[in-house]
Parts: sequence; structure tokens; C-alpha cells
Amino acid sequence: MLTFISLLSSSLASANYYAGALLAYTSSEYSHSSLNSSREANPLLLQSQLGYYFNDYVALEGRYGVSAGRSGDISIDRLASLLIKGNLPVSEQIAFYALAGFSSARLDQQNVGSSSESGSSFGMGIHYAFSSRSAITLEYLSSLSTDSAKIGGLSGAFQYRF
Repeated sequence: MLTFISLLSSSLASANYYAGALLAYTSSEYSHSSLNSSREANPLLLQSQLGYYFNDYVALEGRYGVSAGRSGDISIDRLASLLIKGNLPVSEQIAFYALAGFSSARLDQQNVGSSSESGSSFGMGIHYAFSSRSAITLEYLSSLSTDSAKIGGLSGAFQYRF
């Protein structure tokens, strides 16, 4: 039992956890059930991320964010995502990656109503490491695409590895 506990604690001590902050310029489309047409907007999205690298090639990442304000009468009240990240290191500092997973969002259209939507997410990006602890990323992520709502955007992030 003591051997198992020491193996577990040493694995957690050398864990590859990371956290980050993202700013995304989104292209959002929302059609409330009471409307016959949809509205498009470009709200800025602020997100936090927390992830774990299982190895150099695979990570699991969670994100949560809200729009920085209303754009075109649309705001993203929340966007939560759980993503698998496939990482392809090309040098000590640069890696390309692909994302796939699931997102849930709550969108609000001013004076009309709000709706909760969920669906698949996918995207790709590039990671540039300043050191073994800090990095920046640039990516495109299609967070949501349903009959009522579409959210996709280009984001930049700062990440810190623990």
C-alpha cells in the first residue's frame, strides 16, 4: 500500500497540469425559437482553461468563459467545453495541435430571450513555448454548431504549466 501511495504522489508531483487565459474574437449566430430569422454578432469571449498533458502528444482540457459584453444584441452568458488535445511537437518551442470535444453554451438575445445549447467542438492551433513553464497559443475553435446557435472564433492565450 505504501508503494502505491508513493507512486501516486510522485506521479502527481511531476504532473503536467497547465492553466491559461484566452481572449477570443468570435463569430456567433443565434436564432431564438420565437424568431423567423437569425442574428449574427462578434462578441469578445474571455475564457479560462485548465488542462493536463498525459504525455507529449495527448492532453485533456476544460474551458469556461463569458462574453466581455453584448455585440449585435447577442451575449454569450456562458461557454463551457471539455476537449481532447492532440499535440504534435515540431521543435523544443513549437507544437501544432488539434482539439475535439463537447461544449455547452447559454446565449442571450436582448429583448428576445435566451437558450442553452450543446454540441461538438473542434479546432486547431499552434503553441509557442517561452520556457518549460510558459507559452502562448493561437487557435481557431468551432465551439458550437446547432440549428439555433453557432459559435466559432480565433483566440490567443497565455498558458502556465505547473
